[in-house]
Amino acid sequence: MAFERQFGVIFTNPKLPVLDYSTVDDNIGIGSLVEVPLGSKVVVGIVWSEGDTKFDHSRLKKIIGTVNKIKLEPDFIDFLKKTHAYTLSPIQSFLKMAVQNLKFHKEQKMPIAYSLNSSNYSQITKRQKEIISYFKEQPQRIAQYKQIKKDLGVSSSVVRSLENKGVLSKVTENKYEQEKIFNEPITLSSQQRQAVAKIKEKYVKNEFQSWLLFGVTGSGKTEVYLNLVSERIEKGEQVLILLPEISLTVDFKQRIMKRYGALAGEWHSQLSLNERRKVFKNVVSGHLKLLIGARSALFLPFKNLKLIIVDEEHDSSYKQEEAPIYNARDLAVLRASTLKSRIILSSATPSIETWHNCRLGKYHKVDLPKRFGEVYEPRVTLIDMNVEETPKNSWISVPIIDQIKISLEKKEQILIFLNRRGYAPIAFCTACRISLNCKNCSTNLVYHKTKNCYLCHLCGYKVSEKTKCVKCKSDENFIPIGPGVERIRDEISKLFPDALSQIFSSDSFSKGEKHLEDMDKIKSGEINIIIGTQLVAKGYNFPHLKLVAVIDADMGLNAGDHRVMEKSYQVIKQVIGRAGRYASDGRALIQTWMPRHPVLQALLKDHGEIFLNTELEQRIEAHVPPHGKFISLILSGRKESTLIDFGKELKNQFYSLKLQNFEIFGPAVAPISRIKNKMRVRLLIKSNKITKISQIEVRDWLKNITVPNNIYFSVDIDPYNFY
Repeated sequence: MAFERQFGVIFTNPKLPVLDYSTVDDNIGIGSLVEVPLGSKVVVGIVWSEGDTKFDHSRLKKIIGTVNKIKLEPDFIDFLKKTHAYTLSPIQSFLKMAVQNLKFHKEQKMPIAYSLNSSNYSQITKRQKEIISYFKEQPQRIAQYKQIKKDLGVSSSVVRSLENKGVLSKVTENKYEQEKIFNEPITLSSQQRQAVAKIKEKYVKNEFQSWLLFGVTGSGKTEVYLNLVSERIEKGEQVLILLPEISLTVDFKQRIMKRYGALAGEWHSQLSLNERRKVFKNVVSGHLKLLIGARSALFLPFKNLKLIIVDEEHDSSYKQEEAPIYNARDLAVLRASTLKSRIILSSATPSIETWHNCRLGKYHKVDLPKRFGEVYEPRVTLIDMNVEETPKNSWISVPIIDQIKISLEKKEQILIFLNRRGYAPIAFCTACRISLNCKNCSTNLVYHKTKNCYLCHLCGYKVSEKTKCVKCKSDENFIPIGPGVERIRDEISKLFPDALSQIFSSDSFSKGEKHLEDMDKIKSGEINIIIGTQLVAKGYNFPHLKLVAVIDADMGLNAGDHRVMEKSYQVIKQVIGRAGRYASDGRALIQTWMPRHPVLQALLKDHGEIFLNTELEQRIEAHVPPHGKFISLILSGRKESTLIDFGKELKNQFYSLKLQNFEIFGPAVAPISRIKNKMRVRLLIKSNKITKISQIEVRDWLKNITVPNNIYFSVDIDPYNFY
């Protein structure tokens, strides 16, 4: 006879409490994904705790059943609890990223797949030949139709015609069994072998280890960690590789699939419901051995995760700025420590936090000081704009124009870097002397010439380029102020009309199958000149690129936060690292009005480690992170005065904690005072390293605070942005 038991069930909605339900199913326990009645609906929840025995279990609603027999591992639940304790964001917010809207209880229509037959490929069209070549490159010569369409852009009729000819056959199995890695890794260089050996030498089973893989751009860091990935997969373990951008995930996937085939999968926001459902189930079951993905992949419940790679660990896109606010790099370290496994943080320009942990001995460090294949890093030249001239109506200096001419004559590829989207950042009315602003945010509208509009980069609001000035009602007096990548491309087109150029930014660069087509054009050298924003600095590899020109190196050097020098160094160093990766004649030209600035001098002299050590010492002296603690409190609502009053109340209550050696700044109107029609006010808590304010103290303090319904209140531990 089965005995009735009582469990607390948690949901993905942070507003719902843990609710008690009863069950007689012996297969249900802590971590089970279950369906339960909630009001008039049936919803999915997670069994989170033993029930509260003070309730009469006979009056409790019953758990309907498990969802696909999925059960979260205890270490994953432990990780979520620690994540909540660190970030102060609700646990439900992180569960939501993994399981919400997967709809496991509904019948799934799985994608149709085809296999390539070994038959006579005669009397086929050019397009059909492309499909056959595509299948030959796929693991086991099998591909799903959806993927074929995504990668090649072909219609179903073309595929069906190959099926009718016997070239392709439908595959009815949903899961393809594969146990071995298809392609052996490339031969490693001496320094790569030494790096792999050093990491393997210190490996201890079931021991947490954190490594910084510190190598110059083009040194072959990826092959080093893929060697370690292969070792874990061959032992039947799971590996997670986090990447900073979805676009990079798509590009990286091709390389991974050639080596690991069906053992590997991907996870990001652009996957379909069926794709996400399939990946989730195979991650939980352990069938999927390698997952590459964006930051949210960290919150999938792996069965046997033994290695985590954070590629480009310094990248700021690992920080999620909207609720739940978290840094995926930091939480990846937390997850590895919870699992007692290894994590490798890979970068040519490591974050100061990671560098600090290496100096403290918390992280191991392995170096790749030289580029792969006896190739040297690009030569860097600073162009002093105090003495150089630019042609009239031009943003590109004469030395850069001259070098572009030389590169084009040599049939070399060129990258022009300007970290500013659109055509111009400001539209200025010459009659009224005011700029065109967003109606929802306290920021300028950016002119996008290719889209024929003015666009807000915060809320997405846009107006036609024919819009009228709010004051003089004229549409003829607006002039663009300052350059964006579109304006630079116009200038390039006039200077070099025969050169083929392309903008590389989040606005203009495609995703999915079109992204791969555009990437192929760049990698083949078909595109002569790339004009890119910071997206181009995120680990891309362009074989024909020899010259990099940075148009405005001073842009980020005057921002008002403690990471300004670090961020500027990282992005420029990563950009110039795209040049000359296959030959030792790469060049980088940097336009600047501040040639003596420490960041630019470090880039000129290639003093990366000196820069990192100097920057860290300055942070230690100033008691700012990583040698100190920042916690941001962000208030938003309709009325500024209401936010200020509540901010003062928060400040007074915080003083009542009577903590030593801390400061609290604000409340003050945020630098961007309004976003999406909500006013914004910020407070900042700062403490030094010795008396570091803990999240426990802040959490206990916040428990006693009642936030008014008309105010949205968020907490940002270790903030990256202060806007």
